[in-house]
Amino acid sequence: GVLKASIAMGRCMAFLQPTYVLVFTGLCYTTFLLFEILPRIESIHTFLGPELWGYSSYERDVLATTFFFHLFMVMFLISFRLAATRSPGRIPLDSSKDLSRWRDGNFNILKETETTIQRIVSSLEGTLGEKVRLLVQNMVVVERKKKYGYHRFCSFCTLYKPDRTHHCRICSQCTLRMDHHCPWLANCVGYANYKFFILTLFYALSLCTFMLVQMGPTWSKILHAISNHHKLHLLPVSSLYVAVLLLTPMLLVFLCFHIYLTANSMTTIEYREKKNSSDPYVQRRFQVAHLKFDKGYLANLRDSLGPFHLLLIPVFNGENGTYSGSTQKKL
Repeated sequence: GVLKASIAMGRCMAFLQPTYVLVFTGLCYTTFLLFEILPRIESIHTFLGPELWGYSSYERDVLATTFFFHLFMVMFLISFRLAATRSPGRIPLDSSKDLSRWRDGNFNILKETETTIQRIVSSLEGTLGEKVRLLVQNMVVVERKKKYGYHRFCSFCTLYKPDRTHHCRICSQCTLRMDHHCPWLANCVGYANYKFFILTLFYALSLCTFMLVQMGPTWSKILHAISNHHKLHLLPVSSLYVAVLLLTPMLLVFLCFHIYLTANSMTTIEYREKKNSSDPYVQRRFQVAHLKFDKGYLANLRDSLGPFHLLLIPVFNGENGTYSGSTQKKL
């Protein structure tokens, strides 16, 4: 009924919000280029230009502004495109081993190990020490459904779910290491595009911060723009400044939140629905499964974002601690 209608409407409008992002980005680029960069270039070759416009009189400053603005813009667009178009990762069904695991549920887990895990997740007593960590790190599937310890199964895809996998009703598919469905990307954020999502936020924040700093001298003249007809050219810049000023703190908070999640090896779904759940059995299952993925702050960041020299480069790391062995390497 209502749920199906809302899902259908969401699919029909899926590409509107990414279009809004691209249109706003285009307006930012055009406005900053026409009303900030080009006047600065012109002021260098104009008598009293720098003093009249309030810009730096040094050509190297203008070149640096132009270079970094385009650098942040290009890196944002590349990251955004990859986050929006790259598949977040689907349940692998390429080999007979994959089919045996995810279609038939044959995980080759020893009966003794399975019994131990079911006992641990169904009981709220006992500590989760190093012995339990070593046990779960060598298991293909750790997460269990409900307190009875059953394997998780997707009734829509008719497949067993790898750890951290969830079904997205908008995408109509299961997503590996699903973080959330992002309407601004019209795509799920998951295993294979999470780094691109983080870099999209980072370069968007860098671009907005850079624009705010560079438009500071112009902003000081905005109060006079209405009364002084010679400065009506500042009105587009003032509108852009206000929009970017409102957007920047939201991007900062969102980026910091996801860095916190990444450092703690959590997804948005796990943070919202499991770690902070009012059901103690849900919390217990999360704590047990989390032992498999949590390697410490720096290792968690490296698993998701890659080695230090590739930290800010939009390339897929290939191994982010979500899976292990041949499954991880193949994905």
